[in-house]
Amino acid sequence: MAGKIAIAGASGLVGANILKAALARGYAVNGAMRDPSGPADTLMALPGADERLQLFAADMTKPQDFDPVVQGVDGVFIACLVPVYAAPDGTPARELDDARGWAEIIQPTVDGCLNIMRSAIAAGVRDIVICSSTSSTNPVPPVPVKNEVDHWSDAAQQCAAKKYTSATKTVMEHQAMALAAENGVRLRILLPTLMLGPALLPAHAETGFLAALRRMLRGEKGMHDQAPDDSASMAHIDDIAALFLAAYESPTAEGRYYAVRESWHWNDIYRTLHEIEPALAIPPLHEGPTAEPTRFDFTRRDSLGVTLRDIPDILADTVAWVRANP
Repeated sequence: MAGKIAIAGASGLVGANILKAALARGYAVNGAMRDPSGPADTLMALPGADERLQLFAADMTKPQDFDPVVQGVDGVFIACLVPVYAAPDGTPARELDDARGWAEIIQPTVDGCLNIMRSAIAAGVRDIVICSSTSSTNPVPPVPVKNEVDHWSDAAQQCAAKKYTSATKTVMEHQAMALAAENGVRLRILLPTLMLGPALLPAHAETGFLAALRRMLRGEKGMHDQAPDDSASMAHIDDIAALFLAAYESPTAEGRYYAVRESWHWNDIYRTLHEIEPALAIPPLHEGPTAEPTRFDFTRRDSLGVTLRDIPDILADTVAWVRANP
């Protein structure tokens, strides 16, 4: 199903890997980011980029800034809605009151998403795929097994708990779905969490779990002083890109889809990492009874027809890449 697509956030972890996968499938791509000058050399070196990739500078906070990006494309991928953990003045999100949390954390991302969607709609695009997060699927009280259709986070409850970063995705999804319904847009929303595997751009390896693994290989502290009594949901970044394209290419896909392989307790994650690489400085494991990992209903995810790597393979591939790219 080659054609032409636009990717907002083409230098981000998700966007860059969608771009790579799309070029490999024969798509022409308009890739947008705030400043293409840094990532341009790497992205333009991808197979097929010379003939089928055009890079744009665009800022989602500016209405109509994406108008040139979406001209002549068949579909738009919005992968620039990165989590914001602090206000512009550096105040951590958890220290803000509701007025500032909404104005400085939630609303800019929501408005940015809707700005891109409006540009796409004005250009006649009716196929849009958004990268969100599983943080929008945490109902209170929790349920034994979550699914994407019935289970939503409560944005008001998230704000009351000072989880403005998580509330952003909940609010954004509701408003994006409303705008799509008003304009006859077929919207797909993919919901990843921890994304592992090789980094495509240097910036992808400078924060998060890849950076923690690099420190652990040096014998330093990674992410935790002790393994949390909690679970982490993850998937390989190549599989996530494949899920995005499968959702776009499916003639019937619509709505929300989990983009995770499964969830493991941190004890099991660190034990597996130690088996893969005994030199890793893993933290002490949690002692005593452990919390149950998050459980998902993957019926909708599996309907997209993508086979996902299992967690040991994800971790092994990630460790191998970090070891080879110190």
